[in-house]
Amino acid sequence: MPPVGVLTFFLLFVTASQAQEKSVEIQPRCGASFTEAYKPIQIQVNEDSDCTWDFVRPNNETTRIVFSVLNLNPVADCSQENITVFDENLDVLGVLCPDSPRIAVFETTGSASVRVSTNSESFQRNAYVLYYSFPIGSEPANCGGDLRGFSGTIASPNYPGRHPHFAYCIWHLEVPKNTKIDLTFTEIFLEIDPACRFDFIALYDGPSTSSPLLDVLCGRTVAEVETTSNSLTLLLSTDYANSYYGFSANYVALPKSNTSALSCSGEEMTVIIDPSYITSLGYDVNDLALSNASCVAASSNPVVFNVPFSACGTVKKVDDHIVSYTNIITASPGGGVITRRKQLQIIVTCELDNESAAEIMYVTENDIIQDQQETGKYDVSLSFYESQDFNSPVLDSPYFVELNNTLFLQATLKTNDPELTVFTDTCFASSKPDFTSPNYDLIRNGCLKDDTFHNFPSGSGFSRFSFSAFKFLQAQPSVYLQCRVVICDANDSGSRCNQGCITRKRRDLGSNIRKAHAVVGPIRLKRQSGAEPLGSVSEKNEDGSKAEQSTFYLFGILVLVANVLIVAFVVLKYSRKQPSTHGYLPVPTS
Repeated sequence: MPPVGVLTFFLLFVTASQAQEKSVEIQPRCGASFTEAYKPIQIQVNEDSDCTWDFVRPNNETTRIVFSVLNLNPVADCSQENITVFDENLDVLGVLCPDSPRIAVFETTGSASVRVSTNSESFQRNAYVLYYSFPIGSEPANCGGDLRGFSGTIASPNYPGRHPHFAYCIWHLEVPKNTKIDLTFTEIFLEIDPACRFDFIALYDGPSTSSPLLDVLCGRTVAEVETTSNSLTLLLSTDYANSYYGFSANYVALPKSNTSALSCSGEEMTVIIDPSYITSLGYDVNDLALSNASCVAASSNPVVFNVPFSACGTVKKVDDHIVSYTNIITASPGGGVITRRKQLQIIVTCELDNESAAEIMYVTENDIIQDQQETGKYDVSLSFYESQDFNSPVLDSPYFVELNNTLFLQATLKTNDPELTVFTDTCFASSKPDFTSPNYDLIRNGCLKDDTFHNFPSGSGFSRFSFSAFKFLQAQPSVYLQCRVVICDANDSGSRCNQGCITRKRRDLGSNIRKAHAVVGPIRLKRQSGAEPLGSVSEKNEDGSKAEQSTFYLFGILVLVANVLIVAFVVLKYSRKQPSTHGYLPVPTS
């Protein structure tokens, strides 16, 4: 083994040995009193115990109590089995139950006590506690803080030097709403201990240490964690011995969905796109732009677009009492005759209604809608069905139909609440996936605008309707559908779902109406099924293949006939030029 490797192995061995040495002293089973400035305590108690450990400290000091291991009887009730922490006045600082997270920290001025109570069931309870005190207003280490933004780096104090003893550092990370945090540790070098009792990193999925505990890390390792929320809390705690390099980590905001996230605020929209999604389609950040091609991404990891309401090609639309702002992020194949990359569009809309705002975003690949999201409490999907029994959903996209075919659709609210119902308030069609002109209303504000539109009775969590297939004039090949639905309490007879058609003059729904949006498409007529988006390469459908084959056969027949005529013409011309060897005279008639 190389000398450096031997030295590293020796240091790690010594470190592990020291860690074990600190933990072998198990305090008396039922309480004790300590006057030291700091003390690690390995607590082990049996059933039917009621034991108290007292930490006697001066009134001018802050006493911090850190639980890094908590193992009580998991089936016990908290009223019968718990750990209660008191200050010197016997006021309760906190109570730890059998289902409490293993990491807990308490602070007070002066002395403190820890009381452990257990029930009569046989179980090996244990806890590891470190207490230490320091002058009031004088933290042993200056560290932690609040971090905002799309990405950044955090590290332990003095990194890459050794971290201080008795460090207690809390970092709060927050990224834009509708995103999550991906945190990657490039290095972790803390005291080695299988249970992470002495020096540790605790990660919480949320804005504080009261949020759900994601993980506890220590030793010599690397790691990657991902939150479910747009905030993360990182806690670093160290004790009085074995100081190493600490940690370094990078964080980045990623969409909660697989592709992108949208948030509206002030006078702009913020769009965050997962770089791996762009890469999977064969693009990079330099291929992306807003409707105004001069407006490009502000960041590459993550990909971030700041979309102003009044610039960069954002389209403002006023519809009754609703004001919406829409823009499109596009990655289009450029140059050449063919491409094998999909045409990408991310359509983003901020819809303002009185004092509420709806954030609507959907992704199209080769003009086919792939993913649709809307920020809010309710998530609604819109699907085609094969018949009016609504048993068999249509899974194909595009959906090829015959002109005047009856199309059946269902708007489904994704919830387990059976007391909610859905009302289709507005549906309109467009020939373009961004729903710019031309548009055609099927129903608006509950008022029918198309003679073929039919509403079926609503049920728990869904609404159903149908209409006859049509096409836009001027050879537009596709039809896209966007619907706005209202969510109501099924037992409320006076809800919007039971009001039907509302004219503009008496339409005043207010911001407390629960709404959701859904998009679907495209619908294409079968005889136009061969039409493809300009510049794209995609698979042909069966009808399109047959049409191409027929055209190919007809072209072959025409070529064959033309060749026959050419040969006949050449033969005839050649025969006329040859000298005649026989003469023919007409036969005289009498």
